[in-house]
Amino acid sequence: MSKFLLYSVNGRGSSASIDSGSIPSDGGAYTSNSSKVTNDERLLDDSVATAANFTATDAAVRIDKGSASIGVIDSFAFHSSAAGSNGIEVYTNSASNNSSSAEKLAFDTIIQGWNVSAQSETRADSSGKITASESLRYWYVTAHQGAVATITEIMFAKQVNLTNVTLAGTEGVINGNKVVQSQGGVQYSNKRHDGIRFFNFDLKFISNTYKTTLETMRDSLFGSHDKLLYYDGSEYILVRLSDDSLQFKEVAFNVFDTQIKLTEQLS
Repeated sequence: MSKFLLYSVNGRGSSASIDSGSIPSDGGAYTSNSSKVTNDERLLDDSVATAANFTATDAAVRIDKGSASIGVIDSFAFHSSAAGSNGIEVYTNSASNNSSSAEKLAFDTIIQGWNVSAQSETRADSSGKITASESLRYWYVTAHQGAVATITEIMFAKQVNLTNVTLAGTEGVINGNKVVQSQGGVQYSNKRHDGIRFFNFDLKFISNTYKTTLETMRDSLFGSHDKLLYYDGSEYILVRLSDDSLQFKEVAFNVFDTQIKLTEQLS
């Protein structure tokens, strides 16, 4: 399985907004109701620490990208603090008060951690897939089997495959220990946090087209500002891009070398 990145293109860093309401079980009219989903603002806060609460079967949130032109969406991901038997559905529309009558995605159950439908990899029990050129302005996420109180983050995303990756990259763990030494030479260690993984990739001889793809991702994230997902072939890891990543050296005409440096985020 190839490695890839997912970064948000839902306008979160600029004009995106989210509100709570309800949608019929088969899609259709969206009705605003602030009591249907509580803590809905937590779904776009770039953190997996606090969950929203979809209080009933028809409870939904509406995400307004702010403009249809902000970015093309081809993947969807959400994080859950626990597994659950009540799933969710995803709809989209150009209208602010009506979801599409045909769902884009449905997850029949929820697993703990990241639940993802991407262009390269998707869960076996999810149905449907976002097309690779979806750019409608309004997106709707609804509980369709019962209340769901475990979703901590949602991401309408773009997939970027990692290609031309050499074996010169490195990965490892940074342990959060603070070691101090007394005047007598005795060392003491304070564990401040769990180990944080890092992933560094050297990308060699990439095309100008792929360079543009990487630059679009970097600029959409505002460098190290927003988090993204890294799929290593077996799991999804919430990471942050370093500000010195994706600096390009032209090694031949329209051929480039660059680096990607990722650091795991604990929340």
